[in-house]
Amino acid sequence: MKCLDRWRTGGVWGYLGTLAVLACVYFATARFGLSLAFVAEQVTAVWPPTGIALAAVLLLGPRVWPGIALGALTINAATNEPLATAAGIAVGNTLEALFGAWLFRRLAPDGASLDRLRAVSALVLVALLSTTVSATLGVLSLGAGGVVPWGRAGATWSVWWLGDALGDLVVAPLLLALALPRGERTHAGSRVELAALLVALVLVGQVVLDGRLVAEASRYQLQYLVFPFLLWAGLRFGPREVAVTVAVVSGSVLWGSIHHRGPFTEGALAERLVTLQAFMGVASVTGLALVSVTAERGASLLALRRARDELEDRVRDRTRELSAVNATLVDEVQERKRREEELRAVNQQLLRSTTELHSKNEEVEAFVYTVSHDLRAPLVNLQGFAAELGHSCKDLEALLRDVPLDPPRAESLAALLGEDIPGALKYIGASTTRFQRLIDALLRLSRTGRQDYREENLDMPELVASCLDALRATLDASGARVVQGALPAVRGDPTAVSQVFSNLLGNALNYLQKGREGRVEVAGEPHGALVRFWVRDNGVGFAPEVQSRVFRVFQRFRPELCPGEGLGLAICKRIVERHGGTLRVESQEGTGSTFYFTLPAAEGDANV
Repeated sequence: MKCLDRWRTGGVWGYLGTLAVLACVYFATARFGLSLAFVAEQVTAVWPPTGIALAAVLLLGPRVWPGIALGALTINAATNEPLATAAGIAVGNTLEALFGAWLFRRLAPDGASLDRLRAVSALVLVALLSTTVSATLGVLSLGAGGVVPWGRAGATWSVWWLGDALGDLVVAPLLLALALPRGERTHAGSRVELAALLVALVLVGQVVLDGRLVAEASRYQLQYLVFPFLLWAGLRFGPREVAVTVAVVSGSVLWGSIHHRGPFTEGALAERLVTLQAFMGVASVTGLALVSVTAERGASLLALRRARDELEDRVRDRTRELSAVNATLVDEVQERKRREEELRAVNQQLLRSTTELHSKNEEVEAFVYTVSHDLRAPLVNLQGFAAELGHSCKDLEALLRDVPLDPPRAESLAALLGEDIPGALKYIGASTTRFQRLIDALLRLSRTGRQDYREENLDMPELVASCLDALRATLDASGARVVQGALPAVRGDPTAVSQVFSNLLGNALNYLQKGREGRVEVAGEPHGALVRFWVRDNGVGFAPEVQSRVFRVFQRFRPELCPGEGLGLAICKRIVERHGGTLRVESQEGTGSTFYFTLPAAEGDANV
């Protein structure tokens, strides 16, 4: 770790120091490996520098290759071989480390941590593939330099490859695991359990692997007793502890084999080392694979536990939210029920009020009808006796012509019979005529509310044209121009609807502004299930305070312009409302008025 820190923060001198340390470590471990050479002085089945070089490139980066090359060149130059041969072998060792690191990063891009099965598998492939580079270049260099005969090239290559592969499988994992940050070394085992594992492993090594206590260890193949301890380390601890365990086991069996102790003592040294290396490779791969699977399983369980906790939190949150929403919905349902009950009560009250109003209207209409008929009889008597009184006055005047009277009396009697009584009779006649018109208007208004309508689809252009023909005299006298727009068909009583258009068009013509060319517009447009019509003029108009009273009975404005009783607009409003529509006015004094009213659209023409 200090080398790592020096490499990252020490600048040039730190870099050079790291290269020097790497070259020295490479040289020292290579010297130990060459001490076990049996094929040739330069070839051995135990080659820790391969694992050191691979770990250095993975941890420090490819820029450390000069330290690898320097260590390889110096150790090979010290083994009685030509400098060119030593340089070729050094090139192979350097390329082996660089190629192995590149291949490992391609196969395991997540990093050099061995707690993933993918990283362990990548390390195994690196040990199998990258080591062929060094073995091939090394054997070629030895053969070309005449150090090793070409006839022994195959055996030399296999021993070389085996030693390099075991360096990647045993030494490299140990260095990579030791370089892990402390926060990443998580495992289930405690320190006491770790100490027990190491003590048990040392005892087994003493009993079985180096053969000091059991002389017949090789006879009974007791070397496999170490695998339960590898399983123990892999299941309970992390990559660092497993790598240390493998290193302890490998060191024990290697020491025993060198000193003819333990299970690997049969045959020559070459045979023992080959068997030993195979055992060490299997033990290393087994321990690393087991710890990676265990770590992944632990990570999966941890992720699953976290996901479960998050799910439980979400369920609790959603449950609280649903409870709140449910409570809100319950409140809304209760509030809606309460409003529905209130609305039902209001509807019932409106129904009762409507029924009562309808009954009152019928009573009023019947009363108006009765009163109108009852008033007609005394009115006829009043008109008849007034006429008879007029004839009697004329007869009295004729009789008095032959009666001698003094001049004052004659003048008084002449004034009485010639002016006073005829004037009073004339006023009585005008009042009775006015009274007669009012009675007729009340009868018309009463019939408007009581008569039955027959509904049918109405051709509005034809209906309006007939209304204008009936108003032809007034239209010609006013000189106004009538603009007729679109008039959609409606459904209603033809006589009643004609009366509405006749009244509104007649008012528009009667109340035009003198001195200004009159213009009257009549048109309509679809309005949902209704048709909205308007009659617009540029006449005298109404003041704003008057507009709210124009539809009342007997309300007349500007009587000097047009005679009448003030019932036309009231009758129009009642007809429109009986058809299910509305009537309103927009007016401005001196500018004109627009009457808007709606009627049901003809069947098949409603634009809902």
